[in-house]
Amino acid sequence: MKKIVTGKFVKRLIPIEITLGFVRVPNKYKELFPRTDSSITFYLGSSKRRSRLHYNSKHQRITGLANFFRLNNAKPRDVLEFEKIRSNEFILRLIKTKGQVDLGFSFDEAKEIIDPKKIKPSVKGRIIENRIKEILILYSQGLLSVYEPEIDTRGIDLIVLKEGSYRPIFLQVKGKFNLRGNNFQIGVKQKSLIPHKSLFIIGAYFNPQKMDLDDYLVFIPSKEFVERASLVNRNTERATYVLTTPLRLDGNNRFSSFIIRKENLVSKIFEEFNKIEGSSK
Repeated sequence: MKKIVTGKFVKRLIPIEITLGFVRVPNKYKELFPRTDSSITFYLGSSKRRSRLHYNSKHQRITGLANFFRLNNAKPRDVLEFEKIRSNEFILRLIKTKGQVDLGFSFDEAKEIIDPKKIKPSVKGRIIENRIKEILILYSQGLLSVYEPEIDTRGIDLIVLKEGSYRPIFLQVKGKFNLRGNNFQIGVKQKSLIPHKSLFIIGAYFNPQKMDLDDYLVFIPSKEFVERASLVNRNTERATYVLTTPLRLDGNNRFSSFIIRKENLVSKIFEEFNKIEGSSK
């Protein structure tokens, strides 16, 4: 007779799970769940209301929790407690938390939920460019207009104009959906980058836990970028400028002064417009 594995574990919720009404089972607890897609009985909350929820074995997701999250006013960082009591039967409780609580598990689970490898690079690039465009328009209260070149042959992704001025700022946007350890890294092909006082590089990390851009960006003049970045594959067609930095304000490296909060991007753009306009007088 096959032994039934029982047990209890906890998992902290992240925003995407609440928004879409599912929860992903961490790898180390998947043995408690069926190896094939199944319907599982859950006794929800203190009332032990009985519900049948679907379990997707490939993605280790339990779906159908939107109403449960809504009724319990679930928030990011709240905790789900699972208790397996019988084969395909669980008690599920939501525990409200305040502040930092160490539960002994990693928030890298968010990276398992979103698999960037399944998204084409061109699509990922567009997602990040659109986020930058939204920030520029919304935070400037319409004082900035943003345009996209019809043909991207000069390494320019966005063209920004300030109301009342016809001197543009050009942006090359480089985005990543993952980090290298604790560092953010981007590369710009040497042949696609012609440094100019009106051209700036923006580096942005799409944070899977937030389903949005990270709180911090790299905003660096193209001339400074060329001077400070590492040039790899030098003297070849694949020569690339590489920037590597932690995304935080308290860092101490050659790119630290170019790390900004994303809500400060517009003020930095206005500063650069002032410099350009001042130099032309």
